Amino acid sequence: MSFQASTSREKVSGKTRAKAGSAEQAQPKLDALQPLLAGAHARGMADAFELAGVAAVMVDAQGMVLHAGQPARELFGPDLRLEFDHLVGCDGESTCAIQSLIGEALGDGDAPGSILLPRAGRTPFRLHARRVPGAATNLCQMLKLLIIIEEVAPRPAGN
Repeated sequence: MSFQASTSREKVSGKTRAKAGSAEQAQPKLDALQPLLAGAHARGMADAFELAGVAAVMVDAQGMVLHAGQPARELFGPDLRLEFDHLVGCDGESTCAIQSLIGEALGDGDAPGSILLPRAGRTPFRLHARRVPGAATNLCQMLKLLIIIEEVAPRPAGN
């Protein structure tokens, strides 16, 4: 029985072999190092943002937070925080704005602008969503999006 199976595999027509070869070529080949390189790329970005003191939150394709650097965690409080690996605001409207920003940025359209996130008795946060270059086509890269958080400087009196 095994002899017949091996013989029948050897008698595949030239057309069938060509189709099989083209199907293999259509599938992207994954190098064993690609997942390691993708992880190192994300870790390097996280370290660079942290060293520069930039409040950055790293997000995956499902909109879940993979990593929040120390500068970002220092800004977290009642107005902006992590709940179940998602960025949320102080109320439904703020949370909806944050999640809409993330959803638009993960989509195929133009990159969204920034949003202002009001804070009680303080200047608002501005959240910017930035796509990670090349991540959309890299199956091994979990990091797809960066959310940069900045405190809006208060306006000088008289303006």
